[in-house]
Amino acid sequence: MGVPRVKICGVCRGDDAEAIAALRPDAMGFVFYPPSTRAVNAAEVASWTSGFPPEITKIGVFVDTPPSHVLSTLEKAGLDIAQLHGNETVADCLEIGGVIWKALHFDVQSRTNSPCYPVDAFLVDGYCTSSPGGTGTMADWDRVAEFVEQSDKPVWLAGGLRVDNVVEAIRKVRPYGVDVSSGVEERPGKKDIGKVKDFITQCRER
Repeated sequence: MGVPRVKICGVCRGDDAEAIAALRPDAMGFVFYPPSTRAVNAAEVASWTSGFPPEITKIGVFVDTPPSHVLSTLEKAGLDIAQLHGNETVADCLEIGGVIWKALHFDVQSRTNSPCYPVDAFLVDGYCTSSPGGTGTMADWDRVAEFVEQSDKPVWLAGGLRVDNVVEAIRKVRPYGVDVSSGVEERPGKKDIGKVKDFITQCRER
């Protein structure tokens, strides 16, 4: 198994964005979901990311957002991918077009329907009733591993990942990439850059 890609999600401060970009993760995620403590707007994200190295993929996270607003936000913020983290339909995906990732929660969604989405990758996250993501709730690694084996698209693992468990998660699930948010924070919305660095190192030097 090759080295998994690493995405640092829920970046919502300019100083964090700059410091994390210097560590060269494969991707960074920005949450466009107003109820979230990590919510951002397109203008500030555009200003933060304008000088990012080109190899860092910039991802916008949306929850049940109208496709027209997803498209306008992607353009204004200068993002590469739309990550849909709610109850979006196949029709929504087709209207948005471009590069799309779809988040799945196996405890509330049927895996048999998941591959029908016209998307480029899946992200499997832990489910929590209080929030659609970023809660630190672990996904069921056994079920995700089965899905990874069966999927014809890249699968990212999210949910409850931390410096002290990501190596085991990679070994067990064998995902295309790993996604972390709350697991590398000092507090909701404020990243611990030391933890971010250690997380990336654990993934790449295990």
